[in-house]
Amino acid sequence: MKIKNINLTNNGYIYCKSCFYSCQDGLREDITYQFSMGINKLVGEIDSGNWAVSYLISMYPHFSSLEKGLVFLPHEALVNDEIWYLNKLSKYSCYLDKQYPLFNTKKTVRKLVSKGIKKYGMKKTPEDIRDMFHIHPERFERPLSGVGNERFKAMAAIGFSHGKQVFCFPWLSKMRFDYYHGNMTDLLSVLESLQKIVILPVGK
Repeated sequence: MKIKNINLTNNGYIYCKSCFYSCQDGLREDITYQFSMGINKLVGEIDSGNWAVSYLISMYPHFSSLEKGLVFLPHEALVNDEIWYLNKLSKYSCYLDKQYPLFNTKKTVRKLVSKGIKKYGMKKTPEDIRDMFHIHPERFERPLSGVGNERFKAMAAIGFSHGKQVFCFPWLSKMRFDYYHGNMTDLLSVLESLQKIVILPVGK
């Protein structure tokens, strides 16, 4: 099934974490987030709620019991105009950070991509995916800790091979986003061409 749109309304607080920052960010019940295929850029401060919604969609099953208690019921969203529990939605989503369990490993990008291809029966080779995401051949043979500023490309390639359709970024300051700019804009273009949903919270 293809995820075409997501609508989510909730309230509460989430302790959001990435390799760059951490913050207790809040959701407001008077705001409904609407996401569709392509790039959904959310511009605001680190605690404006944008990081919380990205983190909630992708990391919900990996919250501690305390964190789950901070997000009030119902734990659900509208996906393609049908009610889905967040546990189900999270199976199609990935958080592009080492906090996400799929990326918390020392295996090479190639091995992780190969594992996804095999598990999900994708009719592509690892080299097809490397080429699709424009990853340097040498970096494709390294673990994520060694891919430098291609980190987001590598994580997205792994997520794609594992059948993910919703790609959620951690909050990035404008300076941090600009640092990754060339690789980031290339990646966003690739994900958009693949008709994926991208949720990108970024500073002003």
